[in-house]
Amino acid sequence: MSHLRRRRTPRLMAVLALAVAMLLAACSGNTQSVGSNSGGDDKSVTIGYVPFDEVIAVSYLWKNMLEKQGYQVEMQQLEVATVYQGVANSQLDVFFGGVPITHKDYWDRFGKDFTSIRQWYDTLLQGIAVPNYSGLKTLSDLEGKASTFGGQIVGIEAGSGLMRQTSQDATKTYDLSGYKIIDGSTPAMLAALDKAIKAKKNIAVTLWTPHWAFERYPITMLQDDKKAYPGNDTYKTVVSKDFAGNSAVVDQWKTFHMTEQQLATLMLKITDAGQGKEDTAVQGWITENQAAVDGWAAKK
Repeated sequence: MSHLRRRRTPRLMAVLALAVAMLLAACSGNTQSVGSNSGGDDKSVTIGYVPFDEVIAVSYLWKNMLEKQGYQVEMQQLEVATVYQGVANSQLDVFFGGVPITHKDYWDRFGKDFTSIRQWYDTLLQGIAVPNYSGLKTLSDLEGKASTFGGQIVGIEAGSGLMRQTSQDATKTYDLSGYKIIDGSTPAMLAALDKAIKAKKNIAVTLWTPHWAFERYPITMLQDDKKAYPGNDTYKTVVSKDFAGNSAVVDQWKTFHMTEQQLATLMLKITDAGQGKEDTAVQGWITENQAAVDGWAAKK
């Protein structure tokens, strides 16, 4: 099913190309951007993004909005650390997936070398979700009910912040000793969720909001009543210091802000369209949300 497909992992050649460019710049002592903007009136923008649905959605949204304004937009899908480094080194112009709590290590390492423009989404939460029909409301409600959920919590990629918080913090804060935390992948988790919901069976999965799954399925994020997870995070637009001087674009990002409904419907439209059809999906969403888009694109 198209809505269960994982976005492709970054292509090795793209990662190597950016890494080599960074290495050459570092060895030469030259901190200028390689193949990207340096501010001014340059009508080109390089967007770095990671394969998370919400980041893909907003990156392609701005790709289409900027192209309508006459900009040439290059998209580079990379690993999280590489994107932050690329923006810090001015080899990427902008990254819409900056999350200061979840990515604290990267903000501590690179934050002095990029500019945070605007918080465009206010409520990013991670935790464990279950079907509405389970009757559970809080993470404490999971205690003693392992058999109801097959003795497991279906997770995503091993080593992700969400999985570390679940296995190291949530299991200690709550008595989840009867559950096995299953490492896997985001598409495998979504496939398991889809199968369980269709069969009206109970399932517990690691998930986060915003995510299109909350639009498609009757599921709820369990309240973290004992505060095992770090709490509310936010999405920020971060740009290279070189590109921050391009006021014609940056001024638009200073007023850009999405509601939960806007982001959820955008993600779902892209997910339903399928990989490779992001532009078509975004253009359809723009048509349906023209007033909001016109407000973001207006010159301030």
